Amino acid sequence: MTSKDRSARAPPRVGPPAAPRGRTHAKQAPSGSVSPRPKRATATPETPSEAAARAIYRVVRAIPPGKVATYGQIAALAGIPAGHRVAARAMQTCPPGLPWHRVVGKKDARRAQISIQEGEHAALQRALLVGEGVAFDASGLIPLRAAGWLPTDVPTTRKARRR
Repeated sequence: MTSKDRSARAPPRVGPPAAPRGRTHAKQAPSGSVSPRPKRATATPETPSEAAARAIYRVVRAIPPGKVATYGQIAALAGIPAGHRVAARAMQTCPPGLPWHRVVGKKDARRAQISIQEGEHAALQRALLVGEGVAFDASGLIPLRAAGWLPTDVPTTRKARRR
């Protein structure tokens, strides 16, 4: 093959593949017209992270006004042990109408803090909590004894956990 023959060849095809030849997915109707194959209704399976987020949102909706819960408490009540990071990730993309401002970070056993790093959103969360009657101490932390929420069936003291 000479260089002249190579230059005369058509360039390689670029783009979507050509339509398939032969049988397609359409059925031939008796009258001669083509009717498309009916599509099956398939539900996309829920991923584990979506199921966890739904469980977390269900718990957050149960927090009463004037009370707060930590990310770890929310995760434990949603059935995700040691899932505080899962709860925090789910709260980053929470649906409208969810009382997101009632979920806070745990500072220590007795206090919680606003964990949002963005100043404007942290100020909004604090304003919403103050509007609901949540008190902050002099260092800007939330005393969990006064404002903490936890259902009564979960042990909250050391004595209740020790056996």
